[in-house]
Amino acid sequence: MKDLSVVQKYMLCALGDRGTFPLMSSDDRVLCLVAAGLLELEMEGSIAVDGKKVTAAGKLPAGRGYLAPLYDFIVEKQPVKLHAVVDAYGLSFSFSDKRLNELREAVGQSLVEAKAAEPCKAGLLGRQTGYQPVPEAVRSVVEEMRAELLEEGPVCDDTVALVVLLEQAKCLKQYFSEFERKAVRQKIKALVQSPEGKMVGDMMTYFELFWATRGAGAAGGAG
Repeated sequence: MKDLSVVQKYMLCALGDRGTFPLMSSDDRVLCLVAAGLLELEMEGSIAVDGKKVTAAGKLPAGRGYLAPLYDFIVEKQPVKLHAVVDAYGLSFSFSDKRLNELREAVGQSLVEAKAAEPCKAGLLGRQTGYQPVPEAVRSVVEEMRAELLEEGPVCDDTVALVVLLEQAKCLKQYFSEFERKAVRQKIKALVQSPEGKMVGDMMTYFELFWATRGAGAAGGAG
């Protein structure tokens, strides 16, 4: 299995056994998929988030083609307000959401190519494609998170981003006990407050801004 990026690891851990986001938590998991995509684009220097507006800042790097649907939307609409991006991708997952499906399918196909997921039938009458996680791939990602967050030693920015996304999407409890989640929160809080934790602090500020856009409405649009 190839090394996976933040958005790939997030989707792998957030998908249900049927290869889609579970219906009862689909809103949260969809929102976090978009958040993960934007964060990865920003970390790659492809976009810039200035306050509540998003603009293109560079080209899409090689190997990040699965983020093209999101990147192309920003290029087309820039400068686009952050809440307009959230609105454009919807807060309810359905197989009729064309824009969201393009992103879901692009990331899902990249997981298939990385041998971390397998395509499966999904949706009404099985007419759509789902992406069923390979158990060994999920286990590898979770073990990596646990090793960094529950043991002594450095924690990479990607791992912090992943655990925060999974917590916000309400699926971290699938992989960590309540006691462990408390320890993880404390470790991230300590990282934010440490001198070397500026990137983590900036990341947390970004996430707080992103979550705040939920329900902000489409007022102002993409102006």
